[in-house]
Amino acid sequence: MIEFRNVTKHYQGAARPAVDNFSLEVYDGEIAVFVGPSGCGKTTCMKMTNRLIEPTGGEILLDGKNNRSLDQTELRRGIGYAIQQIGLFPHRSIASNIATVPRLLGWEKQRIANRVDELLALVGLDPDTYRNRYPSELSGGQQQRVGVARALAADPPVMLMDEPFGAVDPIARHRLQQQFLEIQARVRKTIIFVTHDIDEAILMGDRIAVLQEGGILAQYDRPEKLLTEPSSEFVADFVGADRAIKRLSLTHCGELELEPAQGDGDSLPRVAEHETARDALSIMLAAGTEHALVVTAEGQRRGTVSEGTIRALFRTGAAEEQRARGSTA
Repeated sequence: MIEFRNVTKHYQGAARPAVDNFSLEVYDGEIAVFVGPSGCGKTTCMKMTNRLIEPTGGEILLDGKNNRSLDQTELRRGIGYAIQQIGLFPHRSIASNIATVPRLLGWEKQRIANRVDELLALVGLDPDTYRNRYPSELSGGQQQRVGVARALAADPPVMLMDEPFGAVDPIARHRLQQQFLEIQARVRKTIIFVTHDIDEAILMGDRIAVLQEGGILAQYDRPEKLLTEPSSEFVADFVGADRAIKRLSLTHCGELELEPAQGDGDSLPRVAEHETARDALSIMLAAGTEHALVVTAEGQRRGTVSEGTIRALFRTGAAEEQRARGSTA
């Protein structure tokens, strides 16, 4: 769906390129996370996709078409865009904010109204309660959900997300991340997601592009390979020495070996089946227990997971990491 071919961005007067010979493919229906230190060119790469920034050289193809051959306005209207600052219009209602692009595209009023209500429900906001409210009446997390709904409004095949959850508190951020992954499982958009947080990258990405200073692509891989086989010392250092712990974020509780829930399961802390093994371990440590009750989204019992099961998963990851380190020594 999106292909970068030897893309370069060089600003006049700069000693080195902001982006240098950047090439990769973002596959249909996947989230590609661009991550790296400040100034590495990740946001520049994303903004060149919808031509908010024009590349100096190379090509960016959208569904096989060079984006520079497309009308800028039409290009941007066909790409959903969500940013950290959200950017809701304060003088417009929530419904009007979400309807921005469909209105520009000339949709009929009833179609727009139906789409607004559909999207509010999708992001977990009751349409009757929220459609006529204004941004100032919503919490930061609720505003961010409206921002995601607005980016999805015209049902674009491609979305660009620039640190979209960075402006909310950690608890709300984790909830938004999980909720967005649930939405993505249903809508399957092709997404470029920019973050500076490697933990968020591992959680959100189907593939992760690690960039280093000068806009150089250091590695582009699935999260598990990035953690077990970093391609260079830079990538290993950026991912961090606790790679085995981070690997716990790749396994959801519903995928773990569960024990039958006993009669006293209600006394155990609960963890949703879509949450990660890392989440479950954190919950158990906080509660001072060695087991947690895994439940479905509807609250039905799946079984219990033990601290021992998660620690065994950690040890497996640590052993693989050690073998990888030995093979690159």
